[in-house]
Amino acid sequence: MKYGFQIIFSVLFSVVYGLNPVKEYKVKPSDFGLAYEEIKIPTSDGLKLNAWYFPASQTSYKIMVLSDDGNGNMSDLLEHVSVFLSLGYHVLTYDYRGYGASSDFEIKNNFYIYAQFLKDINAVIDYLKKERTSIPKIHLFGIGIGAGLSIAVAANRGLGIVIADSPYTTLELAKQRIKEATGQEMLLPLGYNKNEIEPKYALETKGAQLNGILFIVGEKDNVYTVKDIKELAKIRSNVSTVYVVKNAGYGESNYAANKEKYLEEIKKFLK
Repeated sequence: MKYGFQIIFSVLFSVVYGLNPVKEYKVKPSDFGLAYEEIKIPTSDGLKLNAWYFPASQTSYKIMVLSDDGNGNMSDLLEHVSVFLSLGYHVLTYDYRGYGASSDFEIKNNFYIYAQFLKDINAVIDYLKKERTSIPKIHLFGIGIGAGLSIAVAANRGLGIVIADSPYTTLELAKQRIKEATGQEMLLPLGYNKNEIEPKYALETKGAQLNGILFIVGEKDNVYTVKDIKELAKIRSNVSTVYVVKNAGYGESNYAANKEKYLEEIKKFLK
């Protein structure tokens, strides 16, 4: 079965500056005939995350973990799933606590991120290392807050490759940029470890072992700006690549802006 861009559906994009959890899946992989397994992944603090595991169509020793942007749920990532399946990866998507069919967790939409989401992405990696030992190469892809978390976690856990679409660099800078762009004041977690959750500090302290980082940023994005992303890429310039998506701004999908180019850049990066 060819995956490529066979999954086609309409998505309405709206600018959401805070978290926007959606419990109901507007579509499921079965709607498109995709082979998948629905699994429950335990977190270190006793919750269960809902996840979809998609096996590659051929023997593969690599898996791409997809982390969403906090707006909607993992059903928004099904076209991205098809991209990585077409490139020979197993794929796993999951929902943060409070999203989709994951355990309930109170989410306030004036928060930019919850520190507990770090437990969630780490729980996914723990699950793969324990339960999917036949797939030793774990790589991460994320959008928005999922991109920032993916960079920080990959650096801290010694993973190899990250594809980060519109990542935050630090939480305070994300808060500042949103305030500058919209006048909206976002709330941040308290008492978090900067080295564990913020890409800038994670890359400075523990990013030396990373094999590659692809930063994707919209040309007109005024929150995750080209300037900020290029500064972040300089920290590990020897393994970093920056793809600037023409004419794309904040709240717009970099993928939808030019799907062929997006896939081309990912393929070039991963080869």
